[in-house]
Amino acid sequence: MTTPHTTAATIAEIISSVPAFVVSQMSRAYALANTPDQQQAILDAMPDFGVTPAQALTLYATMQTALASIGLAGNLPAADLTIFQPQPDGSVTYVAPPEPEPEPTPEPTPDIEQ
Repeated sequence: MTTPHTTAATIAEIISSVPAFVVSQMSRAYALANTPDQQQAILDAMPDFGVTPAQALTLYATMQTALASIGLAGNLPAADLTIFQPQPDGSVTYVAPPEPEPEPTPEPTPDIEQ
């Protein structure tokens, strides 16, 4: 016979496993969306599978923010809207981040004779 205590334990187990599962799936989606040289093609293909890129980006950003607010986002990166830019038509434009500037070459110091 199931008791309230047993049912509560089952509910607690289910609820506590949800954030880890969500973070795992979101990490996977983040990695796939950032496949080098394929970002825009992936975004453009998403409507073929019933979701606009803007919907996916909004859901990712919302879930990451919610998980971060309760300390459960782990290493899940926030959505970068400067790289993935939502458009009014539901599409998203990928804008590659700028290349890092090269480190300046130090000026040679002249030999000082003593």
